[in-house]
Amino acid sequence: MANHYDKIFKENIEAIYLAFSKRFINSDFEKAEELSTDIQRTREKKTDFLRKMLHPEPTDNFILHIEAQSKDDPNMIYRMQEYYAMLLRKYKMRVVQLVFYFGKGISKMKNSYNDGRNFFSFELISIQQFSYRTFLETDKPEELTLAILADFEDLTNEEIADLIFARAKIITNETFGMEKFVNQMEVLSKLRNLDGFIQHYILNNMALELKMEDTFTYKQGKLEGKLEGELKGKREGKREGKREGEKEKRDKMILAMLKKGSNSLEEISEIAEVSVDYVKELAAKLDK
Repeated sequence: MANHYDKIFKENIEAIYLAFSKRFINSDFEKAEELSTDIQRTREKKTDFLRKMLHPEPTDNFILHIEAQSKDDPNMIYRMQEYYAMLLRKYKMRVVQLVFYFGKGISKMKNSYNDGRNFFSFELISIQQFSYRTFLETDKPEELTLAILADFEDLTNEEIADLIFARAKIITNETFGMEKFVNQMEVLSKLRNLDGFIQHYILNNMALELKMEDTFTYKQGKLEGKLEGELKGKREGKREGKREGEKEKRDKMILAMLKKGSNSLEEISEIAEVSVDYVKELAAKLDK
């Protein structure tokens, strides 16, 4: 499952890293230059995300390094220092490091040490330390997905889901559609043990708008036939309702023509695309 979280992070970070970095770094950089995430010296290391941040004053440019964690790693401080040393040696400029913790609660990872002669630190940011409002106000669906990992404050799961999916309907687009948003919500909700709730919410509130067979849980085969059966029932109910509505509308039209009396039964039959016997049945009801 960790690979699914990593995949989502790597898919979404490109769209939101500038906004995130401005929020957590006191710098007025204007743009960024893409860098390879591989750092190779005597050994090869691969970072989660790496950019050269370009400032109006070139001497203030810096390397932005971001890692994502869904679980606390007691060795994170050493990993980040190793990355730092390799990046500093390779690019020979200031390195700013952020670690985003997507797990439940506030991360307890150590993010600095000072032995009296050496000091090292990185910025550790737990998503749940922020209100859901922080991510709800975005116009980027990639950032909106993080609302399910934030602090719900005094809202219920149902209220949070209502707010998130209502916003998603407004801001999802051709490159990041609703089905992709739902897939990511299903995966990320597992980090809060809300996957069962989210699946139930989607079934009851969004199933008719989505191709449920494309969703993550459906593909993983974890619905055990229940979702397929319920979804089939909902869709059949919707089709039946539509058929009943069309029949009612057609019958009203036929009755109106019968009352007017300007068309023969055969003409009404042809206009309404029904049999003459059907028109006669309605005519008989009209005479009663």
